[in-house]
Amino acid sequence: MSLRLLALLALVSPLGAADAKPASPPATLLAQPVAPLVVDALTAGSEMGRWLSTKGKWERRPDGLRGEEVEADKHNAVNRLGQPLGDFVFACEFRFDGAKGFSFSVNDPKEHLTRVLLTPTSFTARKDDRDKKGPDVAVNYRTETVKLDPGTWHSLVVEMVGDTFVATLDGKVTAVGTHELFRGPKVSPGFTVDGAAATFRNVAVWSARPEPKPDWKARRDALAGATSAK
Repeated sequence: MSLRLLALLALVSPLGAADAKPASPPATLLAQPVAPLVVDALTAGSEMGRWLSTKGKWERRPDGLRGEEVEADKHNAVNRLGQPLGDFVFACEFRFDGAKGFSFSVNDPKEHLTRVLLTPTSFTARKDDRDKKGPDVAVNYRTETVKLDPGTWHSLVVEMVGDTFVATLDGKVTAVGTHELFRGPKVSPGFTVDGAAATFRNVAVWSARPEPKPDWKARRDALAGATSAK
């Protein structure tokens, strides 16, 4: 299914029955959350809402949404949320159940835009290569060695405000990147799973104010100092 069609579906789809208004937004470094756009536990019995699975096998279970690659697809398992985005915060919990890795990515209406790639031993955040043959290239914002044991729940928070992208794993490992393309409209946040299974739960997507938190500059400088000191 094309990125353009996903965007059009999002414009005509009401909030799904799986959506609910949480008591508080995700904790953030950059963004000032305004209102919930989608809140979905991803558990069995909750409706699929705007999620559109185009590849792989996806199943809502009591403990969350399990995704795994199907060999016949010859493609990673893909499940995207048909939700247009401006400035936003995305939060979820995830668990490795045998997968080699997975990504959370965000597109613009035409191409891939940015993503977080996770394996049981690595965390990478980057801007995507949008034209494959140049002149655009992927930009790696941070790669870090981590330990994400199978069967253990972890958290991921992604924030995009203006030209700035922030991704935080377990409240401990944070990547920061900037690009002018991030200022444009964004669509189709979602997951790809490589190999066997990964499980996701407690997705929350909030709109955000168009300006960062008042203390963002100090936070950014502290993160840059901590990263360069390693």
